[in-house]
Amino acid sequence: MKVGGMDCSRFVIAILCAIAWNSAAAAAEVKFVEIPDAVDFVIIKGEIVQGDSERFLDAVGNREKVAVYLESPGGLLREALKIGAEIRLRNYGTVVDAGDECFSACGLIWVSGARRYMSPKSLIGFHAAYREEAGEFRESGMANAEIGSFLTHLGLRIEAIRFFTVAGPNDFLLLTPARARELGIDVFLLDGGGVVTPGDAPTGDRYAERWVLYSILRSQCQVYFQPDMAVIAVGLEEAFARGNEVLGGEQWVNIWTRLLDQWVGEIRSRGLVVVCVEAEQFLRDQGLETGVDGPSFDCAKAETPTERTMCADQKLWAKDRAMNSIYFWIRDNVQADVRKGILAVQRHWLAVNDCGTDRGCLNSVYEQRLEELKLVVIQ
Repeated sequence: MKVGGMDCSRFVIAILCAIAWNSAAAAAEVKFVEIPDAVDFVIIKGEIVQGDSERFLDAVGNREKVAVYLESPGGLLREALKIGAEIRLRNYGTVVDAGDECFSACGLIWVSGARRYMSPKSLIGFHAAYREEAGEFRESGMANAEIGSFLTHLGLRIEAIRFFTVAGPNDFLLLTPARARELGIDVFLLDGGGVVTPGDAPTGDRYAERWVLYSILRSQCQVYFQPDMAVIAVGLEEAFARGNEVLGGEQWVNIWTRLLDQWVGEIRSRGLVVVCVEAEQFLRDQGLETGVDGPSFDCAKAETPTERTMCADQKLWAKDRAMNSIYFWIRDNVQADVRKGILAVQRHWLAVNDCGTDRGCLNSVYEQRLEELKLVVIQ
């Protein structure tokens, strides 16, 4: 199987060959590996010590596509957070292979990856940050606060942050693929020669977002899109069942209600029609059916280049339906003197924004016009 154009079996073999060197050095060994016809790799192996973040930067240089292979017992928190921040800023992937260990600070580097790869047999463990005093290990409140802030900026929720910091200094909590899904951590699961993507096995958070967005489409956006409600009902049912299965009753409810509050806030601040279009596009981008199966007109009767382009670009369907619904609602419901001015502006917009076959142009002008009309609430 291939992921991102890379043959996964070849990827694993190449990495296993590349890391076959002595790991007894005091500092982590940071090594760049170039594999033909694949992404470049930087391997971090051994304890993370002072200066390793600089060695990492020297190894990656200005490379844009890098996967960071990890095998480390942990080490200095500040160095790990510096490495992790660079990984996320550069959109790098991180990998812990089957049977390899990545504990404590190493785990924080791994979770920083824009794409996180692990195996069911990867040993990725976490515990609270600590300091040594008189031969004893004591938790460091300041260090754990830094970890919490870092993980929050990565977009992880509070339950995941607690998981990473709850174990004592002498213990570890191991992150399994199932636990990652429960905590809302997207992972690419290395399974033999193949990969199970986050799209193949969504997290509970992803199912919660799907359920919330399908709910918004059903209750708030029907008037704009006139979607196939049977399709939305199926999406709602599947998202609820799967999410409840991954998270369990109380946690499932807590997460989707939290997400619902966030999206309701978006509606208040940005306008319903804008959020409806984004919700439909979000679901469509995940390969899900939304019940919006074309623009506002019959594509069998499309005549102009613009109409044919709109029929071919699914990203335009919801936007065109929303624009059409707003237009006819204004025509039929707004007072004559106000209606005349609004419709004149609309006709002028249609005349001057003929993008022809330019999909980017069409999407841009529709988004701009919907932003201008976002305060028009139709019923």
